[in-house]
Amino acid sequence: MRLFDFSLLVGTDPRSSAVATEEALVRYLDAAGAGGIVVSLAGAYYYYEAGNDETLKVAARDGRLLPGMTVDPRRVESADVDWPAAAKKFRALVLFPAMQSWHLSHPAVAAIAAGAGAAGLPIVVHVARSGDVGGLSGLARQVKVPVVAVGIAYGALSEVIAGAKAAGNLLIGMSLFGGLDNLETLVARLGADRIVYDSGEARFTHGPALKMLEAAEIDGPAREAIAIGNARRIFGGAL
Repeated sequence: MRLFDFSLLVGTDPRSSAVATEEALVRYLDAAGAGGIVVSLAGAYYYYEAGNDETLKVAARDGRLLPGMTVDPRRVESADVDWPAAAKKFRALVLFPAMQSWHLSHPAVAAIAAGAGAAGLPIVVHVARSGDVGGLSGLARQVKVPVVAVGIAYGALSEVIAGAKAAGNLLIGMSLFGGLDNLETLVARLGADRIVYDSGEARFTHGPALKMLEAAEIDGPAREAIAIGNARRIFGGAL
């Protein structure tokens, strides 16, 4: 494995015509020499319990995939998760505030993050709106596990730098920064140990993110850290 992707998705996206098939995901893993955290879109858009079951099945069929568990803080039963039991089956908590239209200030989110953190589960959050990184920085300061923000647009560069400096356990996904200079700026100002690779495959194509990582004017150790080194530090022997 030469690449670890923090944002792998399978299933149907009801908001677009995209269908992220398991077959397409496996083709990407083969072609890129990749592995990563996988989550079923059923968990993001429909019922998270059914989505989590599907995620476990997909991950069980391919050892390159680590299963990500999701919960929806809008659901009352999100307060009843058995986090120690969840940590025996899943390798990360993955949250979708933008897809599910809730804000990081939702009062249930802090308890969910605390439960995952106490169980030792890294937390991956798909953010897309202005202010999300600032809110996530505050949430990260309340837990001791790595918190990874993925899906961030290039316009949030200043917010990302400020938010990451305020929370030493907050890492940033690089895929949507949309320019070599942005990635190079992040490496220069935060350090490569704070940046991870994410693509959204197979909901999106991984091509632009991979090309940006390969073409960026950063040194070899920094490129290696972003591609897989930081993931190895987080997940240890699982990779």
